[in-house]
Amino acid sequence: MKAVAINNGKESVLPSRKTVEGARYQPLSRPLFIYVNARAAQTNPAVKEFVDFYIKKAPTSVSYVGYIPLPADAYRLDYVHFNRGKVGTVYGGENQINLTLGQLLRKEAKF
Repeated sequence: MKAVAINNGKESVLPSRKTVEGARYQPLSRPLFIYVNARAAQTNPAVKEFVDFYIKKAPTSVSYVGYIPLPADAYRLDYVHFNRGKVGTVYGGENQINLTLGQLLRKEAKF
């Protein structure tokens, strides 16, 4: 696999854990989401168990396949949001360029 340098109006940036986590390798980097039906998460224990397992194992699993894991803080926020039943999107149908994932996760979700 070959690295592709990008230039988002600034200097060229190579993909690395540092440039992805620092929101510098955009718009080519993006988080990988799973979408969970909120009602199923509240009523089906297997769904909650799966999502809890997924969040717990994701950091090592994504590294194993060559992806860059989210910052540890993002997994903690995902866990808290999920277990509090927080739903919605922080994207709102718009590009969210030059924000770190932590900044995105802290934004108020909208329906």
